[in-house]
Amino acid sequence: MFKNFTLCLGALLCVISADAQFKGLVYEEIDNKGLVPGKTYRIYAQMEAEGDVVDAIFGDGDDYLEVKSTAPFFQHERGANAANELQRSDVQSIEGLPYDSWVTIGYEDNYMNALTAFLMDFSEFEGGGRLYTDNGAWFVTPDMRQAAAGPDGKLLLMQLTTEGDIFCHINLHGRTRPLPSKDDPMNLVPKLIDARNIELSIEN
Repeated sequence: MFKNFTLCLGALLCVISADAQFKGLVYEEIDNKGLVPGKTYRIYAQMEAEGDVVDAIFGDGDDYLEVKSTAPFFQHERGANAANELQRSDVQSIEGLPYDSWVTIGYEDNYMNALTAFLMDFSEFEGGGRLYTDNGAWFVTPDMRQAAAGPDGKLLLMQLTTEGDIFCHINLHGRTRPLPSKDDPMNLVPKLIDARNIELSIEN
């Protein structure tokens, strides 16, 4: 089922296959002011250039997706599994909610956020456990502004709060910003990004 979804994305992009311009996963710690247990981290895709696109984070039968910690993830009672379900007004007014654990592409709350979860089972993650799939994704269509990396090449994928050590194993689909073709420099052609088995470890 998910392979069909990946093929549909490829057809929608109408790009040529090429070496990925995805450099890796990076993270930064967010000061949660001790309002919640543990430390809060934001995890980003580090792209080669501003405007490079990430449109899906996925796991399939060949390459699974897993996000886990040696201690439970903090899940606020008013929180959400995905950032598009977080009301901006709630995040700004409810203590501790800004440090909830969630997934996204690009945006940190519901405002203008077109994120969709496809065959994702968040039940374990919602209870503080791991996030796992071998047949699901969270995605946006590649034409959405939120899918494009900023001037520093970074694109937000997750926020995780925990007292434990974090391990991520994900797969990423996207494209580069349109680049000149070797045969026709005036023809700008985006290149497909299909990065798999990407890992990141964070020691708390």
